[in-house]
Amino acid sequence: MLLDVQTFRRRAAYELDQLVDDLSRETRRSTPAERTAWRSSLPTLAQVLASPLLGDFHVHLGRPGELVVEYRLPASTAWADVVLLGRSNDRPTAVVVELKDWDVSRDSSGERESLVRRWTGDELHPSDQVRGYVEYCRRFHSTVLERTASVDGCVFFTYASAADAYVAMPHHDLVRDYPVFARNADDVESRFPRYLAERLVSADADFARDFERGVYLQDRGFVRQISTAIRRSEDRPFVLLDQQRRGFELCLAQIERRLKPAKATAKRRSSKSVIVIEGPPGSGKSVIAAQLWAELADRESIDGNVVLTTTSTAQRSNWEQLFERVSGARAARGVVVGANRYNPGLNQKWLQKERASGRPTTIGSWRENLDRFGRSVEGLKCPDDQFAVSIVDEAHALIDPTTAGREGMAASGWMLHAGPQAWHVMRASKVSVFLLDPDQSYRDNETTSIERLQAFAEEFGADFTRISLEGAQFRCGGSAEYLEWVDRSLDVESDARGGVQTRPPTRWRRTLGGPYEFEVLGTPFALEASLRRHEASGRSVRLLASYSRKWRSKGVANPHRLPPTDQDFRIDVNTPQGVKSWTRIWNYTPAEDYSIFIQAPRGSPISSDQLCEVGCPYVVRGFDFDYVGVLWMSDLVWRRDRWAVNLDQVHESAWRLAVSGARRDRPGALAEVVRRLQRGYRILLTRAIRGTYVWFEDDETREHVEDLLRQDRGSSLRLQ
Repeated sequence: MLLDVQTFRRRAAYELDQLVDDLSRETRRSTPAERTAWRSSLPTLAQVLASPLLGDFHVHLGRPGELVVEYRLPASTAWADVVLLGRSNDRPTAVVVELKDWDVSRDSSGERESLVRRWTGDELHPSDQVRGYVEYCRRFHSTVLERTASVDGCVFFTYASAADAYVAMPHHDLVRDYPVFARNADDVESRFPRYLAERLVSADADFARDFERGVYLQDRGFVRQISTAIRRSEDRPFVLLDQQRRGFELCLAQIERRLKPAKATAKRRSSKSVIVIEGPPGSGKSVIAAQLWAELADRESIDGNVVLTTTSTAQRSNWEQLFERVSGARAARGVVVGANRYNPGLNQKWLQKERASGRPTTIGSWRENLDRFGRSVEGLKCPDDQFAVSIVDEAHALIDPTTAGREGMAASGWMLHAGPQAWHVMRASKVSVFLLDPDQSYRDNETTSIERLQAFAEEFGADFTRISLEGAQFRCGGSAEYLEWVDRSLDVESDARGGVQTRPPTRWRRTLGGPYEFEVLGTPFALEASLRRHEASGRSVRLLASYSRKWRSKGVANPHRLPPTDQDFRIDVNTPQGVKSWTRIWNYTPAEDYSIFIQAPRGSPISSDQLCEVGCPYVVRGFDFDYVGVLWMSDLVWRRDRWAVNLDQVHESAWRLAVSGARRDRPGALAEVVRRLQRGYRILLTRAIRGTYVWFEDDETREHVEDLLRQDRGSSLRLQ
């Protein structure tokens, strides 16, 4: 919604109800808290814009999304509340304004520049939030780069009359560059308007329109700096070891052979290329993805954007943090693009309009939907061939809503009526690289298979290459035999046989696989004690479990302070001194930042105690640690001759379709839940580099696994 300042002021003053309704429809958000924030923030901002210091500028409000009033940055999950658009003395200018309708009377300054301590818990400083938006626009917004526009940003507290905690040490340097204004006479009538007037001296309708239509475009010089930092980094997530180098060179050779046809003229349908790299856990897919990105991003022969594409919030937040850390630049996060951003712009508002006109708009008609949408809009949010190369990590988690039996799946931010995500990745990319492990598809909406990728490639007339990393193993002590033992013991390929184990597990010998510890412990206390020894010696350790407990601590401001009775895990253990309770919470993810559990940044609870939380398969998939402790709960259990499920112990919210089908006795649904659990435990049991420790809640399941281990006297089994 692009408005001139006068129209915005008039609507905020006289049509506030209608403006709030319009924003609610645009964003599909209408909670009482959000509507209250709009009612408070927008008239207050309009009062600032009434200053005689300001002229007729444009303000960009709203777009479908997650925040109250926001402009979605191109190909990003970030939304800016307001962007003022005009000209400075010599060039186009954008000023990002973050609106905070917060009561800050109980807040205090944080321990780090980028964090502030609110009464509800630690929060990202709003000025740091704005800094991220500004740096992203400077490096990845097509209109900003093409018009050499300037971008600045600030924060406006529309409720609080003062924000002393936010400008105190250690936030001085941050708020100097991204200032904070509050709702008081001096700020509203003088300081804030003067700040804007110094940057915006005239209107520029063409720039405002182009900014609103801007797309993702990389600053190539900046991207090459990131590439150089990654290739020189000694950080483990980016270092290629042994056979990983062979796999990388093989992949790169295949890509180089395809790059020339990928750069052919747009008239040639065969100008696209699709490469699939498949491999089991620990085969080095993610590190190959990072190094491929770094190598290709530095190639002058590649004309266009080279992005690393992620398929989950947990994966995205971790990759963003890794790129920022290794490059030292906050804007480095911008090379990571979520799979949801490949939507050309199809949205709920358009869908409702089509249905109101009597036109069929089902998921099954997704091709026709896209055709009609493309003819009804002036520009796509994600155009064809916007990316030279898209490298998709964890591609098995791409959403394909056309998969049979998955009707009604959760969208996770994807417009299901737009069709399969993988199809759009190919549509929007000249070269598409998909790295995946079909046996790690875990949730209802993770429905992309290699066969479907090949079918889509054929539809585009693309060259198709399939590369296997089978046999490569860089976790689990380098033991491919251990991974095979896990697969056969869990019988992860048994879904077609109804969950019955029909083959004896392959024997895993320590002498074949190299030094790797695997221990079954008798209590959670013993499990923790084993991990504590490694933590004390400087190793990375984590506690993991399947989603077998409700996430009771989700949304709690300080979950680590919860009493034992309110924590997510409470396991009673009989000891000579009586019953003792072992308690933990699930991984703490403020603002859905799952990198906190994985990377343990300084100042986080897990940085001071790596075992203070429990991670689930969704969070840790694609990452590893030196040692892990697995809490094998009573969701997946062994009964006589097969794996079975206790549905009362399954709390994975992303399995709604599968679990509800199993409860209704839908044919095959129970076996599907068993298969999901088998894959979940496969993920947990293959996260460690040096050793895995396991505690079993269910005795029969523990006895079965111990029997499998005893079949091989060479295993490193130790019972405690």
